[in-house]
Amino acid sequence: MSKILKDSTFFQKGQLPVYLYYTDHSGDLEFHSHEFSEIAIMFNGNAIYETDYSEEKISTGDVLVIPPGGLHCYREEKDVRLMNIIFHFEQLNIPVRNICHHPGYVTLFGIDPDFCHQQKFYPKFKLPPQILNTVETILITAYELQKTAAPGALLAVYGAFLQIIPLLLTHYSPNFQSRPLPLPEKFQETVNYMLKNYLNELNIAQLAPKASMSQSTFTRTFSKSLGKTPLQYLLHLRLEAAREFLRNGCSVSEAALKSGFKDSSYFTRLFHKHLNSQPRNWKKH
Repeated sequence: MSKILKDSTFFQKGQLPVYLYYTDHSGDLEFHSHEFSEIAIMFNGNAIYETDYSEEKISTGDVLVIPPGGLHCYREEKDVRLMNIIFHFEQLNIPVRNICHHPGYVTLFGIDPDFCHQQKFYPKFKLPPQILNTVETILITAYELQKTAAPGALLAVYGAFLQIIPLLLTHYSPNFQSRPLPLPEKFQETVNYMLKNYLNELNIAQLAPKASMSQSTFTRTFSKSLGKTPLQYLLHLRLEAAREFLRNGCSVSEAALKSGFKDSSYFTRLFHKHLNSQPRNWKKH
């Protein structure tokens, strides 16, 4: 039976749910999963990365994204230095209204575990050496402060996480194999149309023709590219917009209406289901 790493091991109650775990011997931990999301960055070395779906070689610069419940382990490690960023993104007070439009945002910070199980993959991409060095400097500095447990150490970790988000997004390539797959131009135009009009009534019957695809092909291509179905992605964009409206002082009913929900009760249920929090918890007091 695989081991499940618990939130309580890393996150203190009432504090920000973000933590850095730095190791040179991840192989000591056998096949396991965890209750939180994890982004693992290989600063150096190589190893075999095994999941419940596959195994492959990983090396310096590889970035692995593991959703809650994702089974994995490392074997045959050589000269490994691995930084694990563990977090609950939906519980962090991060302004996401702009970054949620980036195609890598969902995969890195909102990947659906059920989608991973359906597609039988966990996302993986590679950072170029210069960016890897920058990310390593930022995270190691924060990690050293975290070890001291001094006042403000957790804030340093949180700040480091914020700093590397745009770096990861910039160098993320949407691929679910070992290399990026080019997407049809019309498809990309349709995704851009969704990003500009997600507060309006949209459905697959409208969107698929814009991409010059059948509804089934459009849904399949969208899921493989962005990690969610078109309707899941629209819901995700609307909920993130609502969270931003709440931060800016809107009431729950105002945030619901502005983000495309006609029923505030329905909005509240969806918000709690997908963000694991009540809308009122995000309202600026």
